[in-house]
Amino acid sequence: MSNTLKKVLRTSGSFAILVLALWYTLRGVDFARMTEAVSKANYWWVLSPVPLMVLSHYLRGLRWITLMIPIQAGLSVWNSFSGVMVGYFLNNLIPRSGEVVRPYLLSRRERIRFSTAIATIVVERVLDVLSLGIFILGTIYYSQSRLLAALPDVSDKLINSLVILPLGLIVGIVLLLTTNIGEWTLRVSIKPFSERLYVKLHNYLEAFINGFSIFTSPGLWWRVIVETVGIWMAYSVPMYLAFIAFGFEQHYNLTFLDANVIFTISAIAFLIAPTPGAFGVYHSLVQLGLVKLYGVANEEALAFAFVTHGVSYVMQLMMGGAFMLYEQSRGFHLNEIRTEESPVLFNDNL
Repeated sequence: MSNTLKKVLRTSGSFAILVLALWYTLRGVDFARMTEAVSKANYWWVLSPVPLMVLSHYLRGLRWITLMIPIQAGLSVWNSFSGVMVGYFLNNLIPRSGEVVRPYLLSRRERIRFSTAIATIVVERVLDVLSLGIFILGTIYYSQSRLLAALPDVSDKLINSLVILPLGLIVGIVLLLTTNIGEWTLRVSIKPFSERLYVKLHNYLEAFINGFSIFTSPGLWWRVIVETVGIWMAYSVPMYLAFIAFGFEQHYNLTFLDANVIFTISAIAFLIAPTPGAFGVYHSLVQLGLVKLYGVANEEALAFAFVTHGVSYVMQLMMGGAFMLYEQSRGFHLNEIRTEESPVLFNDNL
């Protein structure tokens, strides 16, 4: 299959999912009530989280530099931050395109190997998935009764069994890092049927293992943990400030912990969405969470989803676009990059 056909199929699939998600979200909505909910929001509170959003992106760039310290100390946080923002900008236009551009930009500016930058991106992705797993565990613990009420056909045993997923992920990572099980599995199940696919998956596995072998200094662990906590707090606090903007803490008695539940749902949306900036998928899941778990009116929930997504989306486009122009002024062009060099793990908008 040609690369052009692959791109056409990916774009068509992404567009189809976007349309389907928006149709599901907008069906039966009273647009007059939704417009009223949007107009009544307190936009001082809506816009107040923007500095925290910028801080979260800066902390992501800072953590990336921390992961690089064992390889090459003294890298520029500015260059890292610029790469992060350009990555967000592109992901909001073409799903997952920023996955490749971000490490390429850093390798170009700092004269480090592209494969090394990719390896640290792999570490970042695993840290993000583990962090999300912790939020999911917290959501299950805090909202179990609400989940059971919202999903009457689901037993508490099934909900409790979801705890196994993050724990299983941790065990799987440890096995991949400390044993030959990953390579053995590829050699037995893939190599006899497709040498090309085997080589591709082997390279991804090698990048994964190399990424963690880079992080060999225990003295950096606490720094990475603190930076990771800072990133996720700078993500979750804006959700609660948006609750205040829409009056949810008064009308529905929603708390900061409830904001973290909705934030977890939104993070899952960004994780799985194959659409630009998680368009449609974010709106659908956030609306569903607010309506089913907290009894928020359908139109209010949708207004909340559109406004919170819109603020973040526009901010990333504006800042990311400015950094894109900055990088282009320094000689960067997208056609320099060969996208097949990098594994795409999941949406980089987390």
